[in-house]
Amino acid sequence: MKQRELILDVPSMQTLWQKYSSALLTFIFWVLWFFLWMPVITALAWYFGFEIMYLEMFEMSGYQAVIRSFLNFLLVVFLLGGALASWAGYNYIRFKGKDKRSTPMQVSTQQQADYLNTNEHLLSEFQHQQRLSVSFDDHGAISKIAPCQTAENQLKTSDD
Repeated sequence: MKQRELILDVPSMQTLWQKYSSALLTFIFWVLWFFLWMPVITALAWYFGFEIMYLEMFEMSGYQAVIRSFLNFLLVVFLLGGALASWAGYNYIRFKGKDKRSTPMQVSTQQQADYLNTNEHLLSEFQHQQRLSVSFDDHGAISKIAPCQTAENQLKTSDD
């Protein structure tokens, strides 16, 4: 009888309970990791004046203004999200089943060669090269195309 592997390599085969328990364990250990860093975080916060922020926010009830602002922020986020969802739904209904894209025009080898200012034979060689050196003139047009020597070919020619 073949022994089963201890590590599950395919998460899609996990049961819902396994997925949730894994997520819960991950969360617990992240919280534990955070608490291990608390002394460093506390020292940095103390150094950067967290005491003043604590006084303003908690002892003088400044957090209430933050909560009011946060609720306004959530309202704006939901309104913008709703507007985006409405626009996406409108476009889905409007363009559903209508493919406006067209297939690209077929270009012959001669047309490509004319565009690159070369002949069909050289173009065919260029298409089989791994690396090319392309030079441009002052107006941005291609002025020269030449195959680059690979390091392997350079070694062969230097050994000869």
